Amino acid sequence: MDKFDYIIAGGGASGLSLAFYLSNSSLKNAKVLIIDKDQKNKNDRTWGFWTSEQTVFESIIAYQYKNIEFISKFTNRTIPLGEYSYNVIKGIDFYRFVRSHLSMFPNFSFISESISQINDTENGAEVITNQGVYTAKWVFSSIFDEKEIVKAAASKLYLRQHFAGWVIETSKPVFDLKSVRMFDFRTPQENQMRFFYVIPHSENRALVEFTIFSENLLEKLQYETALREYISSILELDDYQIIENEFGVIPMTNFRFPSTRGKHIINIGSAAGSSKPSSGYTFARIQKHVKKIVEKLEQGKAPVISANSPIKYHLYDSVLLNILKRNGGLSEEIFSKMFINNNIRQIFQFLDEEGGIRNDLKIITSLPPLPFLRSTLDLLF
Repeated sequence: MDKFDYIIAGGGASGLSLAFYLSNSSLKNAKVLIIDKDQKNKNDRTWGFWTSEQTVFESIIAYQYKNIEFISKFTNRTIPLGEYSYNVIKGIDFYRFVRSHLSMFPNFSFISESISQINDTENGAEVITNQGVYTAKWVFSSIFDEKEIVKAAASKLYLRQHFAGWVIETSKPVFDLKSVRMFDFRTPQENQMRFFYVIPHSENRALVEFTIFSENLLEKLQYETALREYISSILELDDYQIIENEFGVIPMTNFRFPSTRGKHIINIGSAAGSSKPSSGYTFARIQKHVKKIVEKLEQGKAPVISANSPIKYHLYDSVLLNILKRNGGLSEEIFSKMFINNNIRQIFQFLDEEGGIRNDLKIITSLPPLPFLRSTLDLLF
């Protein structure tokens, strides 16, 4: 039985971010173990986020944009981001960067094992894997059991943001490197929120992603058919090669995720509620959450920090999720009105839950009122 100060169960975005901030804190000499069955040696995902400040991951930002494109039947516009930039980090670059940084700390170690159980103990917690038992004062877990969450959230709204994407390469330069296409609703909505986004990597290479907000996933062929149709009909490309594939699922729910799974077991990542319920954006929220955890540990306090949205934003998200569940086809008009009637700073502050009540009211009153009134009444009664 090996003993550690901290065990991080899951070596993805939240687990590695937590380890990174620990190594840059007064706790850098703590004995830390990161456990993940995956070696994290593949580019299994891409994270996008906007910011007006420099980040600690500046050196691994693969693509950065100063404009976003928004396209729907209500508007077609390119929006300058002003003080903001939209940044994209590749999963593989993030994994390599953090692992390389942690290699300078012999007290931080990695093992590739499958976790079967995490148990609270009298003085800490234990992690049981297929190869051993490891104990620590605190265990931080990003392990997300969707079936368990769906069961716990049975009386709540629960949708999935699911997306499939291709990195394609064309024989001629066609992509604008200054802009990321954040929303393109030019695809059949099927009474759901469905859109494409396009992240240019070069003038002849880009990630094209098909995103859906719904309760159930599609068949693999349905994602592929929609991607081919969009590339052919909207992008008007026939001569291209598929370089990489991407697929993911993010929970979108008004379920309040628990901060802990026991007295010494702390949830992080989506398991703690770091995914924004109404948009799915996660990476920036993870950074805020794990930094607060490290601050508590440095103060010698229990690192129990909620990653859930504050109550008023939780209510806003609930109303929107109810609309997306019952009549997702309205989302094209709702998001179009948001981007038509507000400047980008107001929108980002609202989505970041940092704008204050005056900004919140400005956004809310710019949206079609009837769907939100009906949804609010539906949730109340």
